[in-house]
Amino acid sequence: MAIVRGSQEQRPLDLEFGKTTVYERKNIRRVDEPDTDERRGFHGWEYDETQYTIAEWHKQDSINNKLAIAELAALIAGGQNNG
Repeated sequence: MAIVRGSQEQRPLDLEFGKTTVYERKNIRRVDEPDTDERRGFHGWEYDETQYTIAEWHKQDSINNKLAIAELAALIAGGQNNG
């Protein structure tokens, strides 16, 4: 994961699919830095970005789905025990 800055006019997508790469973005926040005498201020977006190949993304997505299903099953089982 890397902290990335982008000058897009609109908020970048949380998940973006390219031909060979998937970009997952988290903690997206607007940045508006003032100009200084030395340089122009930055105006855009800053976010944590992880890049995956398509194959890596499918593997990661599958793991996340299995974890979510296990968590949901635990919640359901716990709810039944508590009445």
